[in-house]
Amino acid sequence: MSAPLARSVLVTGCSRGLGLEMVRQLAAAENPPHVIIATCRNPDKAVELQALAQAHQQVRIMKLDVQDYGSLPCLASHVKEAVGDAGLNLLVNNAGVMDSCSAQSYGASLDDLEPQMFRNVLETNTLAPLMLIKALLPQLKVAAAAGGAMGVSRAAVINVSSIMASMGTFLEKPDLYAYRASKAAVNMVTRTLASDPAAAAGVLCVSVHPGWVRTDMGGGEAPLSKQESVSQMLRAFSTLKEKHNGLFISYDGTALQF
Repeated sequence: MSAPLARSVLVTGCSRGLGLEMVRQLAAAENPPHVIIATCRNPDKAVELQALAQAHQQVRIMKLDVQDYGSLPCLASHVKEAVGDAGLNLLVNNAGVMDSCSAQSYGASLDDLEPQMFRNVLETNTLAPLMLIKALLPQLKVAAAAGGAMGVSRAAVINVSSIMASMGTFLEKPDLYAYRASKAAVNMVTRTLASDPAAAAGVLCVSVHPGWVRTDMGGGEAPLSKQESVSQMLRAFSTLKEKHNGLFISYDGTALQF
């Protein structure tokens, strides 16, 4: 039997889309993590996630509105209780938005862009993941202190980004101002954290592009299914080592340009 990807995993944005599918595949693995913490804003309305938790004892649902920073100490306390003395091995910052108008719209054009919309996207996609990392870093560092090779089975932060954030591989599309900027910023958060030994010694930090996926955010024309994207991401996560620290990778594990 293969070893689990990690002993404990926390994934944000799990009521639907990639987050829900990641929890589903982690729970269904031959050797699943001992603890899978799935967060979402409204657990009572997350019917599919609740069903997963009922079917798999490893899955624990925790309420999290990523912009509610006052709730983070309480969340961190619950996470500490769930993971025990071994700490948290893997944090996947998946929750995000394209814009604040509609989950169905693929970003806002310049004509439609409003200051508050931009602020909301930047806060949700960049500041919120950083503040969650800050809150959970003590538990990640507990896991890192156990020693061993750098990787997700020891201690890691994976920030879900997008190829749309890449300035080196710029994809022509005449909108997505807020989304592109927020994901480029979260890539810089990843790179900075990886190079800050005072903050994250022993914790692997990587940004990942999940591909263009058929979700509410990605749209129906996207070439990848949620199942394909998540299965390849999880496979790529299992191969990450110290040499990947601070990198931006694709769902299949290939390195991307910032």
